[in-house]
Amino acid sequence: MTHPAEPGATSAIAVRGTRGRVLAAIRLAAEPPTIDDLATQLDLHVNTVRAHLDALDAAGLLQRGRRPTGGRGRPHTVYRPTADAARAGDRNYRLLAGVLMQHLVDTSPDPVTAALDAGHGWAHGLAVAPVGDGPGPPRPPAETVLDLLDDMGFDPQGDPGRLPTELVLHNCPFRELVDEYQGVACAVHLGLIEGVLATGHRDAPAPRVGLIPFVTPGRCLVRLSEELQE
Repeated sequence: MTHPAEPGATSAIAVRGTRGRVLAAIRLAAEPPTIDDLATQLDLHVNTVRAHLDALDAAGLLQRGRRPTGGRGRPHTVYRPTADAARAGDRNYRLLAGVLMQHLVDTSPDPVTAALDAGHGWAHGLAVAPVGDGPGPPRPPAETVLDLLDDMGFDPQGDPGRLPTELVLHNCPFRELVDEYQGVACAVHLGLIEGVLATGHRDAPAPRVGLIPFVTPGRCLVRLSEELQE
């Protein structure tokens, strides 16, 4: 029995290599193919094709159908791509980020300031509740920053209970791009932090933010101080 894929299942399956070829062949077929059709077209063993089809089916990327044989035999099972299959496959967001950063460098007279503004704009599009909203005492601004950096994959560590404070970042999700675009990439992140804090401090100036890249070869530092942003 085929079970519906759980939400997010398509992101858990590696749709590349031979499995990607199987899915691509189904997408491009003039009519839904059978296992034998795919095995012949891709020069693969039927059992190999079946294993990949089962994995794609379990991930919610395929739906099964029937093709009459034209005789007394049982109808053949055929495969069609689901709507999710159109969104499956390899991703290369590093390439996209590199293209956008290079465009910023090539077209802006001050790419670092432009990147900082981009971070501010990005922050305004995020759903960030004001720090003082809700019951109880206002949430410390450093907690907002810590959660943001954690969600972005920076692996932050520090005491967000009061200001001033320092948050150590043990990972940079754009590490490979930073080698070539350090000023631009760091400015985007700084602008995002400043923008999120400004969104969360609508009734008062936000804390000042400092970003110190690579205080050690594998760590960066975010400083939040009581000295307010202008």
